[in-house]
Amino acid sequence: MNWPTFIVQWLHVLMGIVWFGYALSMYFLIAPPLSKLPEGQQREAFGLLAEIGPKVFPIVAILVIVLGFVRGTFLGRINELSDLGTPYGFYWLIGLLGTLALLFTGARFIGPGFAGLRDAPDYPAAAARLRAVSRIDLGIFFVVFTSMILMRLNN
Repeated sequence: MNWPTFIVQWLHVLMGIVWFGYALSMYFLIAPPLSKLPEGQQREAFGLLAEIGPKVFPIVAILVIVLGFVRGTFLGRINELSDLGTPYGFYWLIGLLGTLALLFTGARFIGPGFAGLRDAPDYPAAAARLRAVSRIDLGIFFVVFTSMILMRLNN
């Protein structure tokens, strides 16, 4: 067994599960019941949840990106730019670009959107914007997840 590859792959997948799992859980399991609470309680609950993100997800996102890059290049099949023209390289690049987009949307919209719910002057509008951006993020996550599966099938 190639232990460095195993460890990098394991950590990459684990960090991806943490990130994608949190997004899925928030959108489908946590936010819907919290949205039934009175507005003041929603503001407090989402504000508390917003305190977690800046502590956890910059680290998780960077690890996903760095480990995925290492796994695909130094420990994988991407050794030169022409390798991006292979099916494996194409799906790897889609995954990388999608993950970078998720890092951007999380830092620019999702994190600040959650934090802003606590003091938003128009709470319903702020919550609706956050849901809309979250749907876009989930779409990007599904593209990245699908790319990772297709990459492995074209290995």
